[in-house]
Parts: sequence; C-alpha cells; structure tokens
Amino acid sequence: MTVAVWILLGLIAFVYLGYPLLIVLVGALRNYRPRRDASYLPRIALLIPAYNEAAVIGKKLRDTLALDYPTERLRVIVISDGSSDGTDEIVQGIADPRLSLIRQEPQAGKVEGLKKGIAAAPEAEIICFSDANSRYAPDALRQLTAVFADTEVGAACGRLRLEGTDRSGTAGGEGLYWRYEDLIKAAESRSGTMLMGAGTIYAARRELIPDVPSHRADDSIVPLTIATAGYRVVWVPEAVAFERTAVKPAEEFRRKVRMIARDFGAYFYLHGCWKRPTVGLRLLFHKLLRWLVPIFYLGALGLSLPGTIAGQLPMFLVTAILGGGLLWGLLAWWAMSRGWQARGIVGKLLALPGHFVMVNAAALGGIWRLITTGSPATWKKAESSHQ
Repeated sequence: MTVAVWILLGLIAFVYLGYPLLIVLVGALRNYRPRRDASYLPRIALLIPAYNEAAVIGKKLRDTLALDYPTERLRVIVISDGSSDGTDEIVQGIADPRLSLIRQEPQAGKVEGLKKGIAAAPEAEIICFSDANSRYAPDALRQLTAVFADTEVGAACGRLRLEGTDRSGTAGGEGLYWRYEDLIKAAESRSGTMLMGAGTIYAARRELIPDVPSHRADDSIVPLTIATAGYRVVWVPEAVAFERTAVKPAEEFRRKVRMIARDFGAYFYLHGCWKRPTVGLRLLFHKLLRWLVPIFYLGALGLSLPGTIAGQLPMFLVTAILGGGLLWGLLAWWAMSRGWQARGIVGKLLALPGHFVMVNAAALGGIWRLITTGSPATWKKAESSHQ
C-alpha cells in the first residue's frame, strides 16, 4: 500500500507541478512563435450564442461593433437559442449592416447555434467565437487575426481576464486558477501547439472547423481537432477579452460540473488525437489526469490510513497533510458559500484550498454525470457573472 500511496502522490505532483515545468522547458527549447502580420485582415464572422442575455447583449453588441477592425471585413451574428427575455428585440433594435440575428427555435443548445452561424457566413475566412457576457479590448480582433498570416496556424486563442475576482473567495480562487492556466497555455504554444483556450475568445480557419456533436464542447473539440490535423493552435495574449466571474459558489460548482461533463466526454470522443503523440500526451497530462486528481487524492488518503494506524511516520504525515488539507478546503468552501469574501493576497491564499476542493468535487460530479446521464446540449450562464 505504501508504494501505491507514493505513486498516487507522484501523479498529483506531476499534474500540478511536473507537467507545467516540463512544458515550460520544452517551450523554452523550441520557442515557437507564429509569424505575425498586422496588415493581414481576413474576413471575419464573430459568432455570439445567446440564451436569455437581455441584461448584457446590448452592451456586448455596442462594444463589438466599435472594435478596431475594417467595417467591410467584419460580420457579427447573434444566435438566439430560444430566448424569451427580450434578447431578440434588443438585437433587432441595433441598426448596423454588419449585425444579423438568427433565431433558433426550439432551444437546441450552443453548438447547434454555432453551426447555424457558420453556415450563415460563407464569405468568412475566419470564424471567431465569443460569449454574450464578455467584452473585447478594442484591438482584440486585429491581434487575433495577425497570426493567421502564418499558414501553419489553424486556430488562435486570446487571453481571458476575469473581472470581479475580489468579490468573493470563489471568484478570487478562479482568478488565481486562470493565471496559472495562462502560464501553461503560453508554454504549450511556444512548444509547438496548445490544446485549447478560453471559449469566449478563440478563432479558427473556417475550412478546418469540424462538425461538433451538439452535446460536446466546441472550445475543446475545435482546437483539438485542428491540432490533430497537423495545424498549430497558438496563444495570442495580446488579444484580450474581459469577463466577470461567478460570485456564488453554488453557481460556479454547477457550471464546472456541466463543463467537465462536456469536456471529459469530448476528450474521449477525440480518440484520433493519439495519432499525434505530442497532442495526445498534452491532452493526457494537462486535462485527463487533472480531472482524475480527486480519485488520486482520496485514494492516497484512504491507503495511508492502515500505515498511520500501524504507527508508520511517513504514512502518518501523509494522512495528516491530506486529511488536514481536505478539512481546510471543506471549511473554506463552506465559509464562501455562507458569504465569506476573501480579500487581498492572504485572503485568496486562505480561500484557495476551498477552490481546490470545489473544483475537484466538480470533477467527480462531472465524470459521474457523464457516465450516468450524459452531458446536455443546452446551457445557462451563471447569473452572478452578469452582475
């Protein structure tokens, strides 16, 4: 049992420290950077799927239509997925020849809506995917499309900056997590190709976009399929999107369960990625093993108990550290659910174990949901991310 405990602990350490250090090293050695051409301005269709987004869609569209990109080369398409709160009327009330609305009735989900949006813009060379509750920096589209001057680039992902991370421990933990993820994405991109980025700001060559099943995650399958086909998926941190993170722990937990169920299923759907070991290994180390961390953690804790009872000091330390960390995380998660707001660096560090427990509980919930009921095609935004 002792050997099994160390193996499980080694897997956890590799997921959070080993792989990031390894990919940083590979990135530093290869140092791949796509060829950029600021004058390259392809025709773009920016797709915005929306379900009951009346609270934010007007501002989103005004900001989008004011972006620094040639008017004649940009088209904005809102796909309303059975909205019933006045979203459609707000879109129709904005008079701009670049803007169009597609009504999807009955509600069929984000992916089906995106397919309709792509089909409605046959002239677009690049398809850009966005969310209704995000806003782009003025030059985001120019920054994102500049890398497509490199014919090896099949998809590009921008940087998501979360706003409101000081509003709760949940939001603060999510902000720290995204900064950690940005380091990995940058290293993966420099190593040759990344796997996926933020679903609210990524773009792909139209002809490379696969037919995504309606119950899978487009922002997982599209970049991974393109990388598997031999094209590069690159990170463009200069292309920035802003989004408010969810404040309420229950909302964030439900969102992650839904997201993990969709993503985890998508990873197994893409079994063909193993034809390119560099893509398959990134997927295994960056994502698949990470969602299995709660199993490794609980397994190591359970297997250390017999040694602890037998008086083995190493196993006692393992039990104390893992058990204490789990208790701390559960208490922090409970405190956040009761309204505790983690302020400053110290507060966020105190809240981080709570975010760790929440994320890993969501991983277990997402995997269980995928196995038992599957992943739904429809979606709903966390309301507190709009506030």
